[in-house]
Amino acid sequence: MPGLRRYAAGLLVVIALASSAAVGVASADDDSAAVVSDDYDPWRSFNEKMFFFNHDVLDRYLLKPVAKGWNRALPDVAKRALDRAFDNLGMPKRLVNNLLQRRFGGAGRELARFGVNTTVGVVGLVDVAKAGLHIEKSDADTGQTLGVYGFGPGPYLVLPTLQPLTVRDGIGYGVDGVLDPVGYLFVPFFATTAISVVKQVNERSLNLEVFQNVEDSVLDLYSAVRNGYLQRRQRSIEEAMAARHTEQHPPPAREAAAR
Repeated sequence: MPGLRRYAAGLLVVIALASSAAVGVASADDDSAAVVSDDYDPWRSFNEKMFFFNHDVLDRYLLKPVAKGWNRALPDVAKRALDRAFDNLGMPKRLVNNLLQRRFGGAGRELARFGVNTTVGVVGLVDVAKAGLHIEKSDADTGQTLGVYGFGPGPYLVLPTLQPLTVRDGIGYGVDGVLDPVGYLFVPFFATTAISVVKQVNERSLNLEVFQNVEDSVLDLYSAVRNGYLQRRQRSIEEAMAARHTEQHPPPAREAAAR
């Protein structure tokens, strides 16, 4: 049942955002002369309200205080071990999207990492694959895959309780939720919810200082977060395309040896 609920929720997100994307494409066709900037934000009024709720209400009065308590209760080594374990559970998403991008070497590395870290690394608490075998994980997800195949980001979007998105990445987020193995565990719904909450609190506690430094150093936090997110996602797509090209067209052995 938890798996079915997660599937249904992911499907609803995909349908809703796909509808928004279709409207956006139709509008663009009607006005082909319109210039769309890299930080296309036609829903800014709505987005700013959602950003205020996420940052000034949810994070300030709930997530950040809990994360501070979590930070005091757990040593840094334990928090980082938990983060690695949660990251290990993200393997299906990265595996599927490496395959969809035709990055078969990357898919193989994800399988190797999962096998080594789940066994020798004690369910991923220790990243043996990286530390001992120098096997790096990828950052492949469905939004990135759509970008690799030429789908534009669409309007920037901020939704309650979620990270910043674009319409494209929102569709990807829904699909990635279906690929999350936690939703298919035969445990009560409240247990899967608790796992998700612990993951978010742990991640927030690991970034308390980073977030605070950003908040203290920028005047317009909304624009800084938006622009940083859009630039990071574009860079991620470009790097994925470059990795695919390198994998499919490896340099000659002599040139590779020279490097």
